[in-house]
Amino acid sequence: MEYLLIFLIPTVAAAIIVILAKRIAAHSFKCKHCSKMFHIKWTKVIVTEHSENEYKLLCPHCKTKDWCTEQPII
Repeated sequence: MEYLLIFLIPTVAAAIIVILAKRIAAHSFKCKHCSKMFHIKWTKVIVTEHSENEYKLLCPHCKTKDWCTEQPII
């Protein structure tokens, strides 16, 4: 029974992280420099530095790495 919990808990935690990252990646992000919107991959959400609804990303339009704001899905 202990072995089941040792395997089950990390598996469920990883699944929750992936689901949340995919939901965040479905949003658009707005660059503060050029004001253009873009999307990122869900894997980038997991490893990117963030604070609340801002993520430190490289804008694909102006090539500036800065804090980009997550935009709500409309």
